[in-house]
Amino acid sequence: GACAAMELATQGARKLLDRSQPKDVLVHHLGTIASQGEAQAAEDGSAPSVAALLSHPEPEVVCAALDALACLGQEGVWYADSVEPLLGVPTRSIRCAAATTLGQFGSHASQHAGKLEACITDQAEEVRAAAVVALAQVGADGRAQKFAELTKDQSPVVAAAACQAIGMLGMQGEAHAGAIAAKLGDPRVRYAAVSGLSGLSGAAVPFAMQVVDQCLTDADSQTRQTAALLLGEMGDAASAKIADSIARLLQDQRVGVRSTAALALGHMKDLGLPHAAAVASLLEDPAEDTSELHLRIGGGVPRIDPSLRRPRCAALIALGLMGAETFASECAALLGDDSYEVRLCALECLSCFGDAGRARSTDIAALFDDNVYVVRVKACEVVGSLKAEDAMPNLLEVLQDTAPSVRSAALYALADCPQVAESFANEVMQCVSDDVPDVRVAAIYLLGCFDQVGQHYAGVIGAGLGDEDEGVQAAACEALGRLGKYGSAFESEISGLMQSGSPSVSNAAYAAMEQIGDYASSAPKVNMEMLENDRGEGE
Repeated sequence: GACAAMELATQGARKLLDRSQPKDVLVHHLGTIASQGEAQAAEDGSAPSVAALLSHPEPEVVCAALDALACLGQEGVWYADSVEPLLGVPTRSIRCAAATTLGQFGSHASQHAGKLEACITDQAEEVRAAAVVALAQVGADGRAQKFAELTKDQSPVVAAAACQAIGMLGMQGEAHAGAIAAKLGDPRVRYAAVSGLSGLSGAAVPFAMQVVDQCLTDADSQTRQTAALLLGEMGDAASAKIADSIARLLQDQRVGVRSTAALALGHMKDLGLPHAAAVASLLEDPAEDTSELHLRIGGGVPRIDPSLRRPRCAALIALGLMGAETFASECAALLGDDSYEVRLCALECLSCFGDAGRARSTDIAALFDDNVYVVRVKACEVVGSLKAEDAMPNLLEVLQDTAPSVRSAALYALADCPQVAESFANEVMQCVSDDVPDVRVAAIYLLGCFDQVGQHYAGVIGAGLGDEDEGVQAAACEALGRLGKYGSAFESEISGLMQSGSPSVSNAAYAAMEQIGDYASSAPKVNMEMLENDRGEGE
């Protein structure tokens, strides 16, 4: 049955990607396949049909096919030898896409390193840049010096690619950290340079002050964010002097710079902690950086994280990263802020505070009724991560929330304290029949977390094996596996799912059979009717 299903899926892929289809249709279908990734390609056998389009006469289709193969993981790497000849075609967009795809194949395309290196002299700068990065991805032993020389290339695109390539080399690239740091002064290459330094660990430490002066103050939020993360990764190797320099930026006139300075101190943890009070002062800063708003409105970039735009949000995240629990009261006060983004960041902050966060569980639980569903989701997650047992009963009402993601979050939060949630087993059981698959998955997962109480719900969980949703089937397998001998009552059903056409279901079924193995076949079967009666008596 599974083989037949696979054949049908493969036939469907061939039909969708038939060469006679209009160009735009093929490009659309290839984009969909790329977005679905490796698991779906393995299930429907679409990779051969994608590879067949590498010889299509339209460059747009060929490029889309290359992009799709790059996203298909192990399903795509089989076609590296078919991609390599495209490095030499006349169309530059195809050459560029071919180099990028080989790079995505990593070491599986290492046999084509020589051809990629030849492309470094291509007339088109985008091809040269793609080849440089791809060469580092497939394995560039002995080429670090070549990349260092390319950081001086007249093309900023190639120089940027060289910076990134050196960063990908890890230890092999550490000797050339200075070549990357030399490009921090060039705003056209700065983001690539700081990204490259991020891959070199301790080798970037001597250039920490340059990162502060040239990157934390950059107009681009991504550059600032990468710099903040890099400074945090330096850990104790960075000096208190560096932290002092960052702290001075908390008073900068530019809103985005103030925000990122706070984040940098947060990522530095212990080194940043002496400046916690200065960071906390930003909790009173209501400003927002709107300098990149036009990019989001135009669809150029996704919404920028609020901690990069709002000093108040940045301070909350930073204080949480530092573990500055002495400011828990001030942070909790912002749970009532007018901005939902600030409320979200306040929740995230409190989730890092341990006992000090749990002490605010009542304030956190109050957001179960927030008018923004993502805040309600986050509130559930925080109650769970803090294991705030006193707030757990409040989650029962949340199980009736109109938003499925909130109901799921409430169930997973209860799973963080299964010994408490066992008291609400019947309410959880009702969620197994929810209209939304994700909620059913969460409910089954939670029932499987219960110890002895969960045994009485083996039948309820087992019903999920026949659910029309693959995620529910997989969750049921996993939960029954955890129930051991009580799950073995469904041995035949689980073993049948081992041949499922869905990798996630078959993998879960195999794992479950291993867990119940000692109880399966030869072991006495569990009396499900007796269990059902026991459960009824306890209700």
